[in-house]
Amino acid sequence: MVFRLIAPQWAIDEGVIRTRVLEGEYTQERIEELNVSGYNVYFLPNYPSQYDPSKKVDGSQIDTFNFVFVDMDLKEGKYATKHDFLLYIQQFPDLTPTHLVDSGNGVHAYWQVTDLDAMSYLKLQRRLMRKFNTDEAVGQIFQLMRVPGTINTKVKDDPKLCEYISQSDSIYTCEEMDKALPPLTVEDEEYCKRHFDKTYSAPTSTTVSDKLPPKFATLLRENKEVKDIWSGAIDDRSKGDYRLGHIMFASGFTRDEAMSVLVNAGKALSRAPAHRMSYAENIVDKIWTFEEKKTTELSSSVKDILARGEETLSGTRFACHPLVDDTVAGFRLGHVFGLVAGSGVGKTAMAMNMFRWFTERNPEYEHFFIPLEQVDSEIAVRWRTICQGDTRLHDKVHILSNYGPNGEFRHLSLDDIKDYMLDFQKRTGKKIGTCVIDHIGALKKQSKNGENQALVDICHQLKSFAVETNTMVIIQSQSPREKAGQGDLELNKDAAYGTVFFEAYVDWLMTIWQPLKRAYPQGAPTIMAFKYCKIRHKKQGQDKIQEDVCYQLFFDPKTETLRELTQDEEDTIEYWQNRCINIRKRDKKTDLVPYQSRRSLDGDIKGSKDSEGTGRTNPVH
Repeated sequence: MVFRLIAPQWAIDEGVIRTRVLEGEYTQERIEELNVSGYNVYFLPNYPSQYDPSKKVDGSQIDTFNFVFVDMDLKEGKYATKHDFLLYIQQFPDLTPTHLVDSGNGVHAYWQVTDLDAMSYLKLQRRLMRKFNTDEAVGQIFQLMRVPGTINTKVKDDPKLCEYISQSDSIYTCEEMDKALPPLTVEDEEYCKRHFDKTYSAPTSTTVSDKLPPKFATLLRENKEVKDIWSGAIDDRSKGDYRLGHIMFASGFTRDEAMSVLVNAGKALSRAPAHRMSYAENIVDKIWTFEEKKTTELSSSVKDILARGEETLSGTRFACHPLVDDTVAGFRLGHVFGLVAGSGVGKTAMAMNMFRWFTERNPEYEHFFIPLEQVDSEIAVRWRTICQGDTRLHDKVHILSNYGPNGEFRHLSLDDIKDYMLDFQKRTGKKIGTCVIDHIGALKKQSKNGENQALVDICHQLKSFAVETNTMVIIQSQSPREKAGQGDLELNKDAAYGTVFFEAYVDWLMTIWQPLKRAYPQGAPTIMAFKYCKIRHKKQGQDKIQEDVCYQLFFDPKTETLRELTQDEEDTIEYWQNRCINIRKRDKKTDLVPYQSRRSLDGDIKGSKDSEGTGRTNPVH
């Protein structure tokens, strides 16, 4: 077996080790000696069949492929603990790893594959990384992995043992792996082709200079951040090297000077010579291109856009109940769902039912409910009621209220909520799926140019909020009494608070009302009506739920749950709707509308019957 040993920066700085990188075939005894002296010990799971000690190994020499693998590093924040990752990987018995290794800072999982070649390896690596949400950088043809049974010496006073967690006799074929993994994306397929071509066409005698430009020594002395990055005092080395690149650009370094520095960075030194160059080039090309062009090329030709593929919708499909989610495009993470209703009609009840459906159908996510006018305990009790005794999802639901535990008022803004959610995901490594904000009018407004401008600013931020947090955002807007009546009038898109802006920045706009509300004391069933005033990604003739069609659901006041109407309930609707229309006709307030003639008023009443009668209201399929 060929080993590569890399000295940590502290050992070089203290003179404990003089040679930064060693490579060769070593005995177990020699490996232990070098490890104790400070070297980190790595091996190649896939390796060259012929080893020439006079040359350092690079990717072009690797022709024996036995393993695919993933690296879950806790420092990336995608998983809160190693145990969380192990529990997740156990959910897929058809992908039981051949080896599981505790790397010290995370977990390595290996799958032995009998018929593996270079391209199959690359493609399976990308698909495994997507499946288990692990380090994207682990998947090069030349890929070093830490040797089990050795010590991680990166941090001088915090050594960590790398050891086996489990070993099994699981061996797979490429076909078996293929069936168990998500399909390869277009972007990943392009990556595999580029990496394959670059690796096997690259010369094997690539020379990398160990000389640093003199101006970098000056930068090290004068800039503490640069010193910290270079000494390895930060957790994320890749992120640190990008930051170092930006500092060098701002300090007037040329591309070549920056390359000379970055090929000698700690992360680059863990790679083969050819890939040290690739690593540095990737950073320099991105930074210098971005800074020099200042991203002026924002447009793309139709040809280039269509070449990306037929799928034009962004965002992961995010399932909900077919009662409200029965379109071809469907709900997606990064979407904004606007919910509009009058006061006391059931906005929160509708939002909580959708919230429950999202939670049930997407258990791998955490979900946030943000009441801005209610304390968290009130929402928690309503959630318990709507779950009807089922407590399995209680720990998946988090409530961020405007009121703190001691009753203090927080007055949350949209930015406050976004920052909290991003920090939550970073701290816990968990993904947030749904975010309900109740409601837009109660958010803290930060504009100095008046209430209206503040609302415009919030509406402008809604889409970026959903995209940055990668969540399905449900935001509620209250309709004024003149639009909603007592909550029994059909609402259109002009009923939203800040209509023009609200409508423009949501992907879905739903209005809700209770058409039989005035007849509840007389025994009418509790009915929630809704319609979509806007479906951004609609498919005419294919979607079952459509824009501007009214649908009805039965609302159980005791459990606060919504369900489809029974046939008997549908049969009673026309009778009660006609009674409610007659009650509205007798409402004396309608006679007090200013500047309204009797003939005009009669016409409005007839029009109201047309729009609120059974002809416009259809049960959900």
